Amino acid sequence: MDFLIFQFVKLRNNSCILPPEFNVSLIMLRIFTTVLIALFFVGNVYSQGSRDHITVGYGLGMIYADNAGIYKSFDFKMLPAFTVAYSKELSEKFDFRTSFGGQFINSGEFRPINQPIVVEWGNNGQAYYFDGNAFFLDVMPVLQLNPNKPGRAGEPVNLYMGLGVGALYSQRAQRVLRDGVLENGIFVQGFVERSNQTLAAAYVPFKFGLSTNFEYEWDMGFEINVMTIVSSDIDGNNMVNKLFYPDVMVNMQLMVRRYLRR
Repeated sequence: MDFLIFQFVKLRNNSCILPPEFNVSLIMLRIFTTVLIALFFVGNVYSQGSRDHITVGYGLGMIYADNAGIYKSFDFKMLPAFTVAYSKELSEKFDFRTSFGGQFINSGEFRPINQPIVVEWGNNGQAYYFDGNAFFLDVMPVLQLNPNKPGRAGEPVNLYMGLGVGALYSQRAQRVLRDGVLENGIFVQGFVERSNQTLAAAYVPFKFGLSTNFEYEWDMGFEINVMTIVSSDIDGNNMVNKLFYPDVMVNMQLMVRRYLRR
């Protein structure tokens, strides 16, 4: 008790010498520093904890479809894509991951309406233009290629890959050229039929990524997501004008990872 009274009198006397705002600022600085040190200590104590985490990603994506680009000359659109995922650690090398995301898709109008292939598409009721989006949900086992090992320093970067199954839903506004006629490469007749279409389809996702290994609560990374759709209709055109039949969505995203048990 005498010690507490002495400290109180000392604090009171000091407050008479120094401006009140100086004392408050000093106290706040000490508290802030103490909290930072405590967080750092706690983070290090649990740095070897579970890999369970939530991931949020954002980046750009493209679609490999019959009417969505001229791929041999790298003419295609890159549009925004996002992902939200939950990953559960199963063993030293395997996780189980559930991902939900979305991606904008667009044909890009790389083929003008006066091209013979556009007329051919129209004669078969196939779209030459589309604009829309797709939402996807998938599950997969994820293989950790260089996981952290208890009692050892981890690698600066962790690598992983996974293969799974998924389902997507897309909606698009599309255009089909009807009764098109060309003369000497000039469009002279025809009309454009516009409509809104949807598609639900299964797909096979493949993911490859890397993440930092700070061994703390947060990490950052980069991920490539390839979704091979079991259909060729997401673009409104199933006349094969590419190397293989299925349409493919690809996106590359920067990822932010938050661990749940560290």
